[in-house]
Amino acid sequence: MPHIELRDLHDDDRDAAFSAVHASGSAWPRAEFDDRPSFDAWTERADVVYLAIVQDAVVVGIAAAMDVDGDREILLAVAPDADGDASTEVLRLLTAREAERPLYACVAASDEPSHDVLARIGFVEHRRDGDDVVYVLPPTLE
Repeated sequence: MPHIELRDLHDDDRDAAFSAVHASGSAWPRAEFDDRPSFDAWTERADVVYLAIVQDAVVVGIAAAMDVDGDREILLAVAPDADGDASTEVLRLLTAREAERPLYACVAASDEPSHDVLARIGFVEHRRDGDDVVYVLPPTLE
């Protein structure tokens, strides 16, 4: 498997990140944008943590964490040409960075690959919200 890492999103990463979002097929109910200007505006919000997904020194996606109605929620989009296990590794890295539990993720009901990746990490379905499914990574007892 190639080396996967998360790092701060730089201005020169935005083209690759925007392309990955549109190519990934992931639906982000909490972060909708139809064009580059709306994507750029979204990535300039101060209340969201943005991270570039890097595979072997190439930006292949974007991950984000934000507060939604008082809960911490994560999003990610990985380009389809990234390594097949990249989404799972990114989710592992992101959940390690975001220590708050419970941690939520919301995906379109039709986004089957995302459902599988979330389940592999331990997320469970929390509720249905129209055409979206909200998942939760519950707190663990240590």
